[in-house]
Amino acid sequence: MKQHLHSRLGSDQRGVATLVVVMILFFIISLVAAYTNRNLIFEQRTSANQYRSTQALEAAEAGVEWALAMLNHQRITASCLTSAAAGDASYRQRYIVPDPLTGNLTPKTKAAGGELSQICVLNGAQWDCSCPEDADPVVAAPAGGGVYPAFRVRFEQIGALPPVGPPSQPGVIRLRVVGCTRLDNTCLDFDGQGVTNEGRAAVSLLVALTGNLAAPPAAALLARGNIDFGGAAASVYNTDPAGSGVTAHAWGTIASAPPLVLHSVPGTPGDQSVVENDLALTLAAAPPFSTEDRMFASVFNMTPATFKDQPAAVLLACAGAGCWVGADELRTAITMNPGRPIWVQGDLKVDTAGPIGAALAPVLLVVEGDLTFPTAAPIYGLVYVRKANWVTSGVVDSQVQGAAVAEGSVSGNSTTTFVRDADVLARLRGSSGSFVRVPGSWKDFK
Repeated sequence: MKQHLHSRLGSDQRGVATLVVVMILFFIISLVAAYTNRNLIFEQRTSANQYRSTQALEAAEAGVEWALAMLNHQRITASCLTSAAAGDASYRQRYIVPDPLTGNLTPKTKAAGGELSQICVLNGAQWDCSCPEDADPVVAAPAGGGVYPAFRVRFEQIGALPPVGPPSQPGVIRLRVVGCTRLDNTCLDFDGQGVTNEGRAAVSLLVALTGNLAAPPAAALLARGNIDFGGAAASVYNTDPAGSGVTAHAWGTIASAPPLVLHSVPGTPGDQSVVENDLALTLAAAPPFSTEDRMFASVFNMTPATFKDQPAAVLLACAGAGCWVGADELRTAITMNPGRPIWVQGDLKVDTAGPIGAALAPVLLVVEGDLTFPTAAPIYGLVYVRKANWVTSGVVDSQVQGAAVAEGSVSGNSTTTFVRDADVLARLRGSSGSFVRVPGSWKDFK
């Protein structure tokens, strides 16, 4: 009996020990499971945050590319869509104010004060955008529970000279973009002080105006060859007291029979205002650049191929017998593309009356062939003719006000008047060309 009781007690003790061990093991397994589950939740949250962060950054970068494309685009509507209405402003006209005298770029503000900005949201199929001229941007939030990233864009003045003054870098302005995983005004706020559950990324960079008139000619008419109007009474003016006073400037000769009608600064006789046989204009070829390319680069600071391929360049293909572009087609291109350089592929015939460009909105014009004036009409801006021998013809009262440059010689029977206008050339430098990124200025942090 004693032995049986002792055996039973031993069995009970072993059972309790086993239970304790099992409980301990179960507790350990529970801790491991809980820790593993915690890690899984943490990894899921980390992955979700990384996904949302990457999505927001991609939205911000999309905003940068969108803004650059819009800066080099034609006129747009309030919904940021391409417009065929001459009354609609272009994107650069809506948001950037150039100073024609200094080249400084400042952001445009609302009439009542406050910054102007633009917002775009992806609705699942395309971007819906708002580009107001004097109001806060408004876009409709996409319906449904999908992922609809958005971005907001604005421009900022940079480098103001202390204590208050104009930008210290002419032709440069700051572009700021905020990207979010959803259309959320708190998230899209540039200060980023509000609380939001959305992924957010901010990108900042400098954009600069280039592809314009880098080195305005000092003369009203500049040629890398001879100048001979074949007996026509062409007139050349350079009467700006602050300028050089040079009327016609050529590498070769300037015909004097009959003499050009020359008007220089007060106190300078007309016949003393021309410069001919200037060896500085020889510009010998320097591989891989031809002589003509070097002449082009001396005016625009880039090769013809680069100028032609710049984002804002408008190419007008010639048509008709002899392959030429007419004045009305050119006027339409200028009207619909303010601030964008125009490249004419072929001859240009000013065959209808009316100004081309304007004193306050001049045109940067490159012509591959001849420029002739079957009809009297003024051109405001810089005219650069690439033909080896620019054969002119024209009627009385035709005019180029700004400056004209010939990559070769100038000949023909034109009665055109050439006027060097310093204000027109300054406006071209400050408002014409393409906007591009400034290398090294990009950052995605504050």
